[in-house]
Amino acid sequence: MNESAEKHVNHVNIDETSDVPAVSIIVPVYKVPEQYLRKCAESCIAQTLRNIEILLVDDGSPDQCGSICDEYAAKDSRVRVIHKENGGLCSARNAGFAAARGEWIMFVDGDDWIDADMCEQMLEPGVRENVDLVMCGITREYGHSSQEYKFYLRDYAACKKVYTGKECKWLQQQLLVYNCNIAVAYSKLIRRKLLADHQIVHDEALRQGAEGLEFNIRLFEQIESALFINRPFYHYLYNENSISSSHSEENHRFVIRCFEKIRDLIEASSNRDRLVPWFDNRLLYVIITTAISGYFNPDNPAPFSEKKKGYAAYLQQPIVQQALKTENLRGLSRQRRIVLFLIRHRQFRALDAMGRARKWQKEHL
Repeated sequence: MNESAEKHVNHVNIDETSDVPAVSIIVPVYKVPEQYLRKCAESCIAQTLRNIEILLVDDGSPDQCGSICDEYAAKDSRVRVIHKENGGLCSARNAGFAAARGEWIMFVDGDDWIDADMCEQMLEPGVRENVDLVMCGITREYGHSSQEYKFYLRDYAACKKVYTGKECKWLQQQLLVYNCNIAVAYSKLIRRKLLADHQIVHDEALRQGAEGLEFNIRLFEQIESALFINRPFYHYLYNENSISSSHSEENHRFVIRCFEKIRDLIEASSNRDRLVPWFDNRLLYVIITTAISGYFNPDNPAPFSEKKKGYAAYLQQPIVQQALKTENLRGLSRQRRIVLFLIRHRQFRALDAMGRARKWQKEHL
């Protein structure tokens, strides 16, 4: 069979005239700088797949975000705006999902953007292979440079890879492998029916932190098939002032709460034996990041004595103490292993120096 004939056989026709959108793109919006919000919205509107709906969820943003969203809705009937009281990222995603009519769901963060053919290129093989979930690559955008994520998946080098049966249990395990990069809500196309049938929504009590990982643990508990496309359709904008890259006592608590729930989910999972050995390993990354980008971040205005006191208290939490005992250090870079050594030996002055070094490194990416 020649190449053109093969393409013809494999092609799946997508009904662009259906009253039911093929894809619902859900975009939570809160205090997004105007240039990024516009770039995000316009990248969704520019999709080559026309039978979509775009749900811009204004999560009580106190600036002009709401009116900018309304502006796009006035120009394109496929854009709908949901104005709601501020409830956090999980609440905004859930509000969008509750209003969504599409057969597939896609989450896009308000300061990110997507390639024009993302929906079309992900939907066509998803329908053809009849999978529950389609994943794609991600490019991290730093402003002055870009970096494509690496995905340590089976047959990653292949353009497309379908996972079925027990392979999906292996994929669920990879959620806990930090460098695998699939434990996010975005860069995915998810069948709406799967989410609705199993009542898989974001846990609003967790707000923001490791909420994407927790959501995916529950999602991958139910999927029976998945497809990974080795193309970086999704563009993640790195923000050094984001919640995950700065110090916030409240957010540190949210993240720990997420991991406590993840631990409980793992204990009840049919895939427990695969997941347990990786839980503490994944939490180590959080503990390290909380030190370097949190407490000992130079942007934390507290004096060193307060930083030391706060992080020492953080380390006393039972779930943190348990993770620090793990011998599973697979995947940790040399730099992270050094930080972990300093944490285990309570070398807070050295951690403070590492925090300053990391800050300099980020500013010169």
